[in-house]
Amino acid sequence: MAGTVARMVAYLKARIDLGTLKPGNQLPPTSALMKQFEISDNAVYRGIALLKAEGYVVSRQGAGVFVADRRRLIVGEKRVQGITQAGETIHHKRSERVQAPGWVAEFLGEGECVNRVRTVAREDDVVQSSQSWVHLAVADVVPEIDEPRACDPTWQALYQDRSGNPVKVSSKTADVRTTTDEEREDFGLSSDREVLVVRSVYVTGNTVIGVGEAAYAPGHPLTLS
Repeated sequence: MAGTVARMVAYLKARIDLGTLKPGNQLPPTSALMKQFEISDNAVYRGIALLKAEGYVVSRQGAGVFVADRRRLIVGEKRVQGITQAGETIHHKRSERVQAPGWVAEFLGEGECVNRVRTVAREDDVVQSSQSWVHLAVADVVPEIDEPRACDPTWQALYQDRSGNPVKVSSKTADVRTTTDEEREDFGLSSDREVLVVRSVYVTGNTVIGVGEAAYAPGHPLTLS
């Protein structure tokens, strides 16, 4: 069964990459995919979730699943130096010291860290709602992370410049989940929606100094590069 789902996903990816299915085109209905690949409806849904996680498609409530208009996610050195693209602006919402959530503590260790929350807007639309959790050791070098404003260009770049220790993105993972209350408010949504979420881990040497989670607004998916 898994192999059949993989073939469905590979087939749809190939059609999208080759341009046979273009941005805005609707995918075949579930019933057609079930028949073509001889799989169940749940298997089709799993395949579609994989395509969403990679930014290939996006759901429109009550309308169906459509090929996404994709652009590349800024990662690596470019992400450390500044993540916005032309026409985008950052709104820093808050910085506060909190106890590290469970999944964050797996990287930073248990205890207090600095939680920074912001949005990225393109014109009047919020396209990204993101948070970072930063190790307190960074605050000794970049005290600005405790202030309710954006760092220029990023806290990672400031730490790298001031400490002399290179900062890199050691890993990134993508997933699909439903929106949180804050994300629905940021994106102007009236109900739960599925969103692409990317988590990044920032390291200097072998030491994790921060983790980030970015949720991307429906209709503005990104391709992981």
